[in-house]
Amino acid sequence: MGNVREIINYSLLRVSYKDKKQLKRLLRMWGTLDGLGDKGDAVAICILIDLKRVTGIDPDKYKRSNRKLFNEGYKDGVLSFTQYMAIAYTLVLGYSQEDLAYVMGVDQSVISRNINSGLKQMQIGLRAFEEED
Repeated sequence: MGNVREIINYSLLRVSYKDKKQLKRLLRMWGTLDGLGDKGDAVAICILIDLKRVTGIDPDKYKRSNRKLFNEGYKDGVLSFTQYMAIAYTLVLGYSQEDLAYVMGVDQSVISRNINSGLKQMQIGLRAFEEED
């Protein structure tokens, strides 16, 4: 076994879960975070652990074409099924809100509302608003 590299990504250290825009950006960067984690970036690994814990999203299940198992991932997180679907498919996997709305048989505004309410649930699950010591 080779040496373990521990890299500290100082730009990721400044990310705050209190900021919905930053949280959205992290979700959109899931693949990038995964790649950084594979290279030993400790901060990226910690962020991915946090995101997986609160969302239940596991892109590896999606890649293995096990959509049923992937879609049941919400059971492992803090999101409702519709929040999970909206966040997983649009922010993490990159589908458009319009495409997802069509597949789910709802209006695009429903997807948008579920993303926003899901981000709020994630912030609560990540304890983003608790005071720091």
